[in-house]
Amino acid sequence: MRMPRRDLIATGLVAAAGLLYLLWAADSAPPGMRGTRATGIVILGLGFAASASAVVPTFTKLLHGNKGYLAVTTLIGLVAAVAGVQMLLTASEASLAVVMVSMLVLWLIATVHHSLEASSSLARPTTGVRRSPPRPATNG
Repeated sequence: MRMPRRDLIATGLVAAAGLLYLLWAADSAPPGMRGTRATGIVILGLGFAASASAVVPTFTKLLHGNKGYLAVTTLIGLVAAVAGVQMLLTASEASLAVVMVSMLVLWLIATVHHSLEASSSLARPTTGVRRSPPRPATNG
């Protein structure tokens, strides 16, 4: 199963957020990132960028596609948004954890969905495509 390019970008962004979160949790975050809010702002930014890279190029397709997928990912996104606001207002470590887990779950769902979508479009036969017969070679 081949991963679409947009998901490779999102994977890198989510991996960077995960690494930052793990460093923060182990009290080994880079200088300036040791606070919950500072780490949370960067993680939220990486999450928004990952979402934009994976969703925006096909937003119209998303709205007209699988309604269950859209409902589940919207609900998880709302949980992440509420937790993100709470984390920013209260510097809540638990809210930052909810943001990180939500991001990972959204990434996993989206990556699997896009990979299945890509593999099913490759497996579909093309219909209605007329091919011209090959032209004979000319010496000339």
